[in-house]
Amino acid sequence: MLKVALVGVGGISGAHIPAWESMDDAELVAICDIRPERMENYPNKRHYTDFDEMLKKEDIDILDICLPTFLHADFAVKAMEKGRMFRGFIRPQKRTTSAS
Repeated sequence: MLKVALVGVGGISGAHIPAWESMDDAELVAICDIRPERMENYPNKRHYTDFDEMLKKEDIDILDICLPTFLHADFAVKAMEKGRMFRGFIRPQKRTTSAS
């Protein structure tokens, strides 16, 4: 079973969290957000308001980055600099409606 942690409990995470919970081969074990009240709807997950603390305490395979786009690289690099090896990083993709 793959262990997943998610950072950024707002907007797009509302689609990601139910998707993780529906998978048989992955378990969302921890969520992180600087606003504790955003995590209240997920009492069965470990909650963190400090990303570094979550990385230190959790043994995860996948990091799901649900933050504003301009923060994606910073958080991915920060996780890798902590010496963490992940099977994957997940980040939302912007969809376009232009037909080019």
